[in-house]
Amino acid sequence: MNAVKSSNTRKFVYSTGGNRGTLFDAFINSNSKPHMVDKLSKSVFSSSESVLPEAKNIFEKLCGGLGNFNIRQKSLDKLKTKIPKAFNDLSFEDAKELIYKGSLKDLIGDGCGTRIILKDLNSRKELVSRLIEAHKSGKITIQKIENYHGKGITPYFDANDLKFFQELDFTGTYGSKQGVQIINKVKDAGYTRVNMDVLVNGTKVEFQIGGKNTTRFGEVEHYLYDMRSKGAVNLSKLSENQKKLFYKMKASYVKIMRNPVLKEKYNDYLTNVWKVLKDAESLNIKPKLPELPEGMPRILSAVNLLKLEKNAL
Repeated sequence: MNAVKSSNTRKFVYSTGGNRGTLFDAFINSNSKPHMVDKLSKSVFSSSESVLPEAKNIFEKLCGGLGNFNIRQKSLDKLKTKIPKAFNDLSFEDAKELIYKGSLKDLIGDGCGTRIILKDLNSRKELVSRLIEAHKSGKITIQKIENYHGKGITPYFDANDLKFFQELDFTGTYGSKQGVQIINKVKDAGYTRVNMDVLVNGTKVEFQIGGKNTTRFGEVEHYLYDMRSKGAVNLSKLSENQKKLFYKMKASYVKIMRNPVLKEKYNDYLTNVWKVLKDAESLNIKPKLPELPEGMPRILSAVNLLKLEKNAL
């Protein structure tokens, strides 16, 4: 799908009102309309479908022996829900890149998603080495690393890992050398994972890195994330009993999200859960899930969240 074009893209996105002026907003608004989102989602879906076999071949070798690897293509319906949020979060500089390319298909990076569940955290070092070599050899282009972690939780990539990635560069849209964008961010609800935007044959692919405990919990905590981010919650993987449990959870979670004090308290609890799970990975022990603090609805315990796993109920 082609983006709105102009003979002078700088004039299109700049305005006298600053970097987020009227013309920048017009670009966002015009491409966020339902029929444009529909076209864009189909474009992203088509690109990810075509690159899937090559991405599978590359990442399967990169992850070989280091943990459990899988890859999947996001559904068309899921892509449609992600595009409005991506436009909302779009930076001015990224908008210029998209306009210059004349295509919006790189607006989101996980039309094709791949991940590794590390068998032990020490294997991370070998994975970092392989990723850097693959970038230098041109098999992949690493554009961005989001090193997410909760407060007080050791992230999967440490400072030395990130330093290696910071030394890499690639040729950007304008022909100039660009460095890998590094984002170290503390997540309020404790989410701890590495998300990477990687180009495979010119198409953006998301690569996630995590451990067995955090990956397991992340699968079910994602239902809360979708509610927090106002995205559509896909219940297709849940049984009828799980759906009943989810709706009970949703009723309690919505009330908590409307109360700043309870929201912070519950986010602290979720962060504690992520920390216990991540620490257990580091020590190679079985995690003991923390108890909900007083005053929190029991329905929202980590134990109940894990009942939303496949075949749990």
